[in-house]
Formats: sequence, C-alpha cells, structure tokens
Amino acid sequence: MDFTNLYSTRIQNTFDDDQADILKTFLDKYTTKDGSKVILTNYYNGLPVSYPATILGVERGNLDLDVNPQQAIAMASDHYTLIRSPFFTHPIVAHVQYINVKKHVASLFKLCFVEVLAEKRNAVRLNLEPPIRATIQYGDQAIEGFLVDISTQGIAVTMEKYVLLEDEAEMSIKFMLPDSVLLKKTLLKVPATLIAIVGNSSPYRYRFSISPDNHQEQMLSRYIFQRQVEIIRDLKETKD
Repeated sequence: MDFTNLYSTRIQNTFDDDQADILKTFLDKYTTKDGSKVILTNYYNGLPVSYPATILGVERGNLDLDVNPQQAIAMASDHYTLIRSPFFTHPIVAHVQYINVKKHVASLFKLCFVEVLAEKRNAVRLNLEPPIRATIQYGDQAIEGFLVDISTQGIAVTMEKYVLLEDEAEMSIKFMLPDSVLLKKTLLKVPATLIAIVGNSSPYRYRFSISPDNHQEQMLSRYIFQRQVEIIRDLKETKD
C-alpha cells in the first residue's frame, strides 16, 4: 500500500538525527510508568484504526511493541503505522519491519516526524474493493478509469494512461454505486473538480473534490456506512 499520501514529513534536523532522537527518547522513557505507552493509528482501507500499544524495547534501531490484535492485522496489511507519544510534538510514521499477528508483536524502523494530512479531511475516505468502473466526462471526452476510494466530498480515480485535465475545469464523474440494502446498483453522476494527479507511471491516480446534491450525498453516506461495516467485519473475522 502507498501510504505516503496520508502525511507530509516534518524533519527537524535530518532524517537520521530525528530517528536517533526518537529512539533515544523511547529508550530513556519506556521503563517509566507512563513512558511505555503509545497510541498507534492505521488507515485500514481508509478507516482509522487506533489502539494503545506498549513498548517492549528499543534495540538496533528498531522499536519493538506489543500491539492490539486488530492493530496487528492493519499493520500487517499496510506495512506502516503512525505513532503518538506525549514526549513528541509531532506524530511519527514508522515502517513495519516485522509483525506477528498471532502474538500481536511488531518491530518498527524508519521512524520520522510527520503531519497527518488524513486528519485534515472533513469526511472519512474509504478504499473500494473491488474498484468500480467510472467515466470522467470532460468536455466532449469520456475518459474511462476505476474509482478506488470515496467519501462524501472527494473521490480518486485511477487510469492506465495519463490524460491531461485542467485544474478547476468543470467536469463530472459517473459510476454505478452498489447498495447492499436494496441489492442493486444506482447510477450516480456528480460534479467534480480535479485536485491533483499522483504518480509518475501507470496507473495514475486522479484526486477530485465532488459536489453531490442532497440525494446523492445521502446515497454516498449510506454506501460509506455499509463499507465501514464491511471493513470492521473483515478486521474482526481476520482476528478470530
């Protein structure tokens, strides 16, 4: 999973110096009453999963943790986690070097201070599995792609070929939205504005803000709730 769109780095000195400071602080503090506790967050398929974790040790540049079973599943899938500790002003991103889901222990490395951009979103944005076919209507062009994540205010579409779209240009995106309650799919066509194009090679990820009308927003909200239930069920069933 590419999780770099969730944050921006906030390097204080150099990456190596910051990592050394982070590990030294954890090493100095984890044997104290409050120093062994941190909060971990993953955006598992876009859904925030956040639980406390306990530091087991700091050794050879790695931070070893005892983690919540559901957090372990998310970390095994995502290969990263975000760490919060009262000893640091900024959150920390860490790569997962080792994870044992059954024993719910993890070893982290490549620790870096970050700002979590995902927290600035006004609505939860969930990954779609499988992706949904989508058509971008841009002037007289009908551009095909796949809808890969969705919220009530924004969506992302991937395309195999790079297509130049102007920022702020008027366009719309249409797709068939599943409804597991009504057991059918409904065609939605929502006004959209291009925010960014991510990627230097195929597939290219096009991020849009959208402006659904009230009825469309209700349909999107219901689908997103259903998708949240699916993700939570997946986490629980995997744990069990």
